[in-house]
Amino acid sequence: MTTLSPKRPRLLRVQSWQDLSPHLRRIVFHSADLADYPFQCNGAHIKLFLPLPGQDVPQLPVVTAQGPQWADKADKPITRTYTLRSYDAAACTVSVDFVLHGDNGPASRFALAASPGLCIGISPPAGPVPMLKAAAHYLLAGDLSALPAIESMLHDMAPDARGDVLLWLPERADLRPLPLPAGVRLHSFFGDADRHAAFIDTLRQCRPDTDDCFVWLAGEAALVADGRALARQQWQIPLACCYAVPYWRRGQDEETYHQSRHDFMDSDGD
Repeated sequence: MTTLSPKRPRLLRVQSWQDLSPHLRRIVFHSADLADYPFQCNGAHIKLFLPLPGQDVPQLPVVTAQGPQWADKADKPITRTYTLRSYDAAACTVSVDFVLHGDNGPASRFALAASPGLCIGISPPAGPVPMLKAAAHYLLAGDLSALPAIESMLHDMAPDARGDVLLWLPERADLRPLPLPAGVRLHSFFGDADRHAAFIDTLRQCRPDTDDCFVWLAGEAALVADGRALARQQWQIPLACCYAVPYWRRGQDEETYHQSRHDFMDSDGD
């Protein structure tokens, strides 16, 4: 009898969804196959496999030592990187928060059309474990795409944690109540690209006051690049205490930006 690897990709179906804000929709996916999903922490990176046009079910890859492989590359589904918001082993569900930006992207289009039974594929989770490192001072910053991971980390913070959270959201209605410890300050920005300079200026003012710190940056590429340069080059934050990942780049889709993102992640920002 063949034993299935817990790191295998799985097919899931939409169970339910709710709009958390004007630009963020949480979708709950279900499959009995999630019973042995190798969950380690909320906020982990996952790959979603979306059906190709005309398909109801995406073709899942075969996992090899060289990574996921498809027998016929023409069957390779649309792949997008997302954040695992929550996992329920007893219910065999995972929740994923989707940024809604119209039908000009396959993932947003899928989320807008969400209905019970729609099928996607999911990879095992990846990324650092735990997502939130123990520290005396936290600095978490990102845009709406980073909010699910930031919210996950806030849930994991001790009640006496201290630090700063910077959020750049499309509009004020996208800011929901967050589980902020009393010693963690929230700085909010709303609007389009003209807020970039103000965001980075505020980030500069939130420099951790101790070497025992953890800086976490995610979201649009230019924002993350400027934030990492500030932390690594100006503040001299050690690489082990500074996690920076550009989820997306303005004007590019994931296929175009994929290699550039990996090049950024493979560099140390020093």
